[in-house]
Amino acid sequence: MTTRKKEKAVFVVTTGISLCGRKEMFFPRFEENCVQGKKKIKIYNIGDILLPWLWAKTKEEIPKERILNADPLLLKVIQAGVLQDIKDSLKQDMEENDAVFLNLHTVFEWRNISLPSLNSIFLRELINLDLEPDMFVCFIDNAEDILCRLNNSDQWKKQEFSEGDVWKWQNHEVDNTREYTYLFDKKKKFFVMPIRQPSKTLYYLLFEPWRPIIYAQMPISHATVKELKKVKKFIEKVRKWAVVFDPLTIETGVVELDKSDETEVKVRNNQTAHRDVQWFIPQSDICMAYYIKVVFTAGVVDETVIASQRGKEAWVIFPEDHSPFLPYRATRSIFRNPEEFLEFFEKEFLKEIVEKWEQEHGEKIEW
Repeated sequence: MTTRKKEKAVFVVTTGISLCGRKEMFFPRFEENCVQGKKKIKIYNIGDILLPWLWAKTKEEIPKERILNADPLLLKVIQAGVLQDIKDSLKQDMEENDAVFLNLHTVFEWRNISLPSLNSIFLRELINLDLEPDMFVCFIDNAEDILCRLNNSDQWKKQEFSEGDVWKWQNHEVDNTREYTYLFDKKKKFFVMPIRQPSKTLYYLLFEPWRPIIYAQMPISHATVKELKKVKKFIEKVRKWAVVFDPLTIETGVVELDKSDETEVKVRNNQTAHRDVQWFIPQSDICMAYYIKVVFTAGVVDETVIASQRGKEAWVIFPEDHSPFLPYRATRSIFRNPEEFLEFFEKEFLKEIVEKWEQEHGEKIEW
């Protein structure tokens, strides 16, 4: 009896600034998904390995709270040693698991200085070993939430970050991660992942890649609590068949902002627009605008225009008669209500997607 050789694991590099919630909040839920789906995974949290490695190799200790005070050359040597050990075991890890994760940071903000990590050298070495990552994922959260965690941390509270500092740090982390994908000749998948996204989002991206990726647009600023509940209920129905990136997963903040602080309000507004337009739209196949009521919303209109111009499927759920400009941008589908959308999506569009995948990959999808 012959046994089919196991396919190589999916190799994923994840990033995120310190205390973004990746390790503490997202991955425990994701690991539960993998257990339920009978997927075996291996996770390397680089930050948790550095100091034990230093002790094992030198019998020297540096307190975690002050590790970033160390000589930059020493930090590079420690990181290079850890990554070398991981590289030596990576081939075996890829054979024994369904997915292997390398969780790291690209840059630290410390004493008002940016301290970059050594990752690009390591990633280049993987090319020669035929161990290129398949996907890069940068985890994000609200700056105000991250700031709370940093201020409650012995390691970070003395840095006295502002909310704007955290936004900039997070933007650099996303940009650096995207830059890593350009080190390779083949195009690499890249996603920006809010830590409050359902953990099944990552599971589907890795193990059920046939699912279409949707960015859910909605007039959040104009919606009531009752209307937002209706939107969430609709999104959950779409998630049955698709990967949905929902801006509501990063629209929650634990810190109240003084309305008189116009600078901070402007920073948050700019971050919201940048995130949706530069991160969420590019990583999606479909941009779905749900007008839960007829109201002017510059954000949703702008996003639909940008999605259309970037070659994305632009779909709109609009409850009343619309102007000629709407079908000019939403070139494929305009729906009167969520029910009409779901009927089209489940009976027509999904069938088309599944048939195309089966033809291209020669595998049967149960859906």
